[in-house]
Amino acid sequence: MTDSSPPSKPASNPYPDSTEQAVGSRASDDSQAGSNANQDNAAGQDAASDQESASAQETWDALPVTQQRAAVFRVQAGRETMEAFVVAFVLALLFRAFIAEAFVIPTGSMAPALMGAHKDVFCDQCGQQFPIGASLEFRSPDVEQVVVGGVCPNCRHINSLDIANTPDDTTFSGDRILVSKFAYAISDPDRWDVIVFKVPVNPKQNYIKRLVGLPNETLTILHGDVYAQPGVKTNDVAGDIGPIAGPVSGPDNGNSNSPGKILRKPPSTLLAMKHVVYNSDHQADSLIQAEYPARLQPWKSGATSPPEDSWQVTRSEAGLVAKLPEAAAKSKSPNWLRYYHRWPSSQQWQQAIAGQSLASLDPYRSRLVTDFHAYDAYLFVDADRVYDLKPSPIRVSKYKRLLGQTHSEGVFRPDFESGGDLSQFRNNLRYGSTGHATEGMHWVGDLIVEADLETAPGAKSVTMEIVEAGVRYHCQINLEDGLATMTINDGQERSFDPASGEANSDNAATSNPQASTSIRAGSRHSVRFSNCDNQLVLWVDDEVIEFDRPTTFNVSSFLPFQDVQPIYNGPGDPGDASPVGITVRGGAATVHQMTIDRDKYYIATNTSQEAMLDYDMQQLSDFAGVAVRQQEIQAVMGEPTVWSEFPGWASRRRVSFPIGEDQFFPMGDNSPESLDARCWAGTKEKYGRDRSVDPDSYRFANASYVPRDLLVGKALAIFWPHPWRSPVPMTPNFQRMRLIR
Repeated sequence: MTDSSPPSKPASNPYPDSTEQAVGSRASDDSQAGSNANQDNAAGQDAASDQESASAQETWDALPVTQQRAAVFRVQAGRETMEAFVVAFVLALLFRAFIAEAFVIPTGSMAPALMGAHKDVFCDQCGQQFPIGASLEFRSPDVEQVVVGGVCPNCRHINSLDIANTPDDTTFSGDRILVSKFAYAISDPDRWDVIVFKVPVNPKQNYIKRLVGLPNETLTILHGDVYAQPGVKTNDVAGDIGPIAGPVSGPDNGNSNSPGKILRKPPSTLLAMKHVVYNSDHQADSLIQAEYPARLQPWKSGATSPPEDSWQVTRSEAGLVAKLPEAAAKSKSPNWLRYYHRWPSSQQWQQAIAGQSLASLDPYRSRLVTDFHAYDAYLFVDADRVYDLKPSPIRVSKYKRLLGQTHSEGVFRPDFESGGDLSQFRNNLRYGSTGHATEGMHWVGDLIVEADLETAPGAKSVTMEIVEAGVRYHCQINLEDGLATMTINDGQERSFDPASGEANSDNAATSNPQASTSIRAGSRHSVRFSNCDNQLVLWVDDEVIEFDRPTTFNVSSFLPFQDVQPIYNGPGDPGDASPVGITVRGGAATVHQMTIDRDKYYIATNTSQEAMLDYDMQQLSDFAGVAVRQQEIQAVMGEPTVWSEFPGWASRRRVSFPIGEDQFFPMGDNSPESLDARCWAGTKEKYGRDRSVDPDSYRFANASYVPRDLLVGKALAIFWPHPWRSPVPMTPNFQRMRLIR
């Protein structure tokens, strides 16, 4: 009989697998029979497997060609989809690490250009839209303080927020921005870039600020402007872990040491950083009905009350319109439409809302334009005065987080009147982080005026005027040929900076900048004129006009720093009490709209331990013989008759910061509430220097700069601002999607 059993596979396989080899090495000699039986079973299994494979092949062969192709496509598509996910994930990691990354703005230090947690408010009186900061609501896991109101920058009405019933009155998350991490790998940062960096006082945290000071220069802050001169102006020698020298500060008492050249912002950056002062399109109906005097008034030289044969001003909820009759435009003396900076007091607001008349108020009453910051003028109370159960970061669904909600809604107190009169909080209501945020502390003379101007065919010229420290800055446009001319006059004609090659020529002292424009009599244009950073700029229909010579100037050449202060000579010559005006000669004209904005004001400080002020408060108190309160300084801003006697102008500080090699000096746009390079040195070591396992992590904590190694990248765009919650959730906020300037 022939033995039909198959041969033993392990005996014939020259490459047994490791498992089998390991098991075999532990087997005893007397287990050989069991081993042979296992081999027979394995052979049977192999035969069964071959039969199943043959059966599967037959089944496949029996399928129509179309089904075979579909099955192949499904397998390939699944594999390609998985490969695409893997590749996308790897690329996303590489993109985030080396190219670009999305960040969320947490605080308001860069407002209004970039906003952290905030509330968007539409004034319930004039309709002006404005944001107010609400970051304080998220400084602890549970909400301990609640923002319940804000102050309108246009009409200064105090708005109460209906946080219980109006979804868009609740707090929104900060802007989501895209940051290029590659930008500074191929080029150095530029001045005025918005940069992201690891903050020296806590290198685990990213900060975002605007780059103002560059390496190898000394930066000086004076009267709200910034100056720079090349080289590090210091006699100090410092080690490699601290600043090259501590900031030098003191009152600017006519010091002959020049702060250097003023740093000028490009026009696009200037517009991105501006703050609303007045918008004639937004008029409060209650003030119109109460006959509260308009802030735009007709004026002639020497007039103590508005002339009747001049600009005719009418107001409605649609806005303010001012018309100049032809007869007035042809008079010998110019008829001006002038701006007076004022708003109703709290009592006057109550009277207007109650329907009482305010017609008896002086229409030429005015105050100084200051660094009032609407974003910082939030009104808040302790959360236990609003909630029985405070909002918390727990119990928030994924859907609500997608909508920007980071905390649960909480349970309101029964006696809380949401959106009601804020007097319900009595003395527990606080104004901003300073307590005096309803008005600014520092006079701002750098302004931007824009007018929607229409002229009749016979008009000859239009002149726009900005007054700062009594100096009149003019842009006059000849309406026959469109020629625009810039002039400076403080009682005598002053010169602009010379053009290249004209430094010592007679032409440099006599020529004023000129440029051609498209403006002609009988047309309508948007005309914008600015006096900021010792430079005059003209826009026509949003296009910057190029002049034939520099429109920059050095104000200290005819007005020393210690003499820079507001001027008031009475209603017939209001000076800085009416800092903006417009006049048309030779024909009728209509101003359909006028807006006034102010430039950024950088506060000269070198510490965050005290209030953010330019003034040497000790010097002021010594002069007065009593402690001077900040509210008293604010009161001075509203009394033109005492401006010339105010000692505070002379007590304004100048602060200088030396910046060495590979060092950068950033500051926040929201100067009153920004922890930036002005304030780091010696004030913020508490963030962890002594607790860190790596002592070098905090070696720049005492520095007034950001070293190059801590730069993260350049902010490019706001790609996702907060969405609106009405009329439907997740309504895109297209208005704020833009490039960052």
